[in-house]
Amino acid sequence: MRFRIGHRVAGRLAAACVTACCLGGLAGNPARAAEGAPVALRSLNPDDILTTLDLERPELAGVKAAAEEGDALKALGALRAHYRARFPLAEPSGKINEANRRVADDVVNRIFQWGPYESAQYGEDMRWDWDPRGDIEWVAAMYRFHWAEPLEQAYRETRDEAYVKAYVDLTRDWIARHPLEEHEKTHYVYERWRGFAWLDIQTGIRATRLCRSFPVMVHGETFTPEFLGVFLASLYDHQVKTEQLPMNAVHNKAVFEQRGFVNIAYTFPEFKESRRWMELAMDRLSGNLVAQVTPDGVQREWSGGYHSGVLRDALEIMERMETSGIEVREIYRDRVRGMFEYIYGIATPDLGYPMFGDTARTIDLPPDRAQWPLYGTLMQGAEVFGDPKYAARATLNLEHLPPQASCAFRDAGMYALRNAWGPEQIYLALHCSPPAISGHDQPDNGTFELYAFGRWLMTDSGYYTYGHDPEGRNWHRQTRVHQTLTLDGKNATVDGKPLLWHAAPDLTAVAVENASYDGLVHRRTVWFVQGRFFVVLDEAIGNAPGALDLHFQFAPGDIEVHGAEHCARTRFDDVNVLVWQGPDAPVSVVEEDGWYAWSYGHRAPRKAVRFRHHAQAPAAYLTLLVPWQGTETPAVTAALPEGFEIGAGRVELTVQAFGEACTLGRDLNEQRAWCARPDK
Repeated sequence: MRFRIGHRVAGRLAAACVTACCLGGLAGNPARAAEGAPVALRSLNPDDILTTLDLERPELAGVKAAAEEGDALKALGALRAHYRARFPLAEPSGKINEANRRVADDVVNRIFQWGPYESAQYGEDMRWDWDPRGDIEWVAAMYRFHWAEPLEQAYRETRDEAYVKAYVDLTRDWIARHPLEEHEKTHYVYERWRGFAWLDIQTGIRATRLCRSFPVMVHGETFTPEFLGVFLASLYDHQVKTEQLPMNAVHNKAVFEQRGFVNIAYTFPEFKESRRWMELAMDRLSGNLVAQVTPDGVQREWSGGYHSGVLRDALEIMERMETSGIEVREIYRDRVRGMFEYIYGIATPDLGYPMFGDTARTIDLPPDRAQWPLYGTLMQGAEVFGDPKYAARATLNLEHLPPQASCAFRDAGMYALRNAWGPEQIYLALHCSPPAISGHDQPDNGTFELYAFGRWLMTDSGYYTYGHDPEGRNWHRQTRVHQTLTLDGKNATVDGKPLLWHAAPDLTAVAVENASYDGLVHRRTVWFVQGRFFVVLDEAIGNAPGALDLHFQFAPGDIEVHGAEHCARTRFDDVNVLVWQGPDAPVSVVEEDGWYAWSYGHRAPRKAVRFRHHAQAPAAYLTLLVPWQGTETPAVTAALPEGFEIGAGRVELTVQAFGEACTLGRDLNEQRAWCARPDK
């Protein structure tokens, strides 16, 4: 795709720019073949780039005049001048980020780094599909141009032309090696993805990064008029690919892809088809977003990181549409608002997500609350929708937060049980969801995470990795390494449904169930009593044969297990949790080793316990989860009544903790729960 400027080309361009026909988004490609048949795509020749532009726009008068003179290079020079004027370059702030500058310097020298891995030297002969660390996500990052941002930032602050040259050279090289004609080319190792370089998510993210870096990099002298033609032709190719072969699945990638599609149309309205592209994107996204976000606002991959990613992209698309005068469907806006509602309700005390599915956690948070993970998102929600409660949640403005802090997202099977909003709160997040739309969830329905008094006490296992350690990833995806029930240690199916939600000042209760195995349903009821402790009733309903185990996972640290009392507790110096089933429980308890992966590629050892039931299904477990401050273990008791019927809609039991007794109950038929205290 070498850009040529000569008399023959100049003459052809001159004629084309005056009488150019609309390319219809196909760049000379044939119309889509019969359904299911391959679509032949062809890269736009940079010589033809001016034919794709609306030269009747008044601001492009100089471009049009030069094209009519037959001087294509002059026309592109005028176009570059137009973009430089349209995107004025601010003066350097004088506050260079040295870490980012070092990254940019490495990129100049063809040294790249991604994720938790050591950097790799590529050299002058770029091999874009090279996988130096055995993780496909590294290759994906290269195709997504993750290196463009540090170059752009370094040039903006230094005006060092070396950064623009590296950007231009790398971009030109990628374009030359990845023509649209080869959009179905597979990776030499990872053959399961047809067309990995042009995969939906790669195309979308790469397009967005090119759009973000362009307003700065176009000011470099190395960003020549000739390269501008090559650059714009590649952007046009991105639009052709996305228009002709969009991801039709309900998936986060479909939104990421369309974000790139919208960003090109928005950043470059000079394309004749930009408005049509944006209208097409709104048509596609309205249906896709509604399909992948529940009515109560949760992205259906049940993973906080992907919820945030889809929200980020959907919000940016909405803002681009509004700025461009494109009508945003009300149902689209409602889903975006619902996604903020979910974050408002589910966010952990340290303003992150519960680690359900492929979700990471920020540890060692800075003292500045504004640097916590979801602070900025909540503040953005307050600004976009004019709702001060989002800002109150971010800043912990208790005057503007409701007294009832627990919440339920029953369509999604997500629940947050908390006794307050502040840092000393007790917080339990529970997940029991319907089947997800992708593989970013885990077979862990019924699982939970527990936080109390400034410390995580019981945590999810995390997801660890996508690519470099398949055995490790599979370990973290097992049902038995979550806070839930297993049959013979096997992975459960995911088929959760809500049964009960009750929220009152003295009692919050939730009941859910999951069709975990053939012939066995796991029903879990959790009572949050007086905002102090939790009572958990697990029922294995059915007659499937096999060993029943109930698993609990602790945060990294020491624990102690008491077999006679059928209990375990943490051994922290400040805050602890007791997991208790009592001496009369028909179980045996075993301490196990496990892992806690808080971010991609990083994990640490932690302890877990397994309660093996003496009976097969039908069977029941009664567990007390008691967080407390200090080191002295609190005294607790609990018992199921005589004649307790497994699977019955109505349950009542007695509990004592912290020197107080109460009777707890739940009636699924009447949809209510209760807590009765003898002294009240």
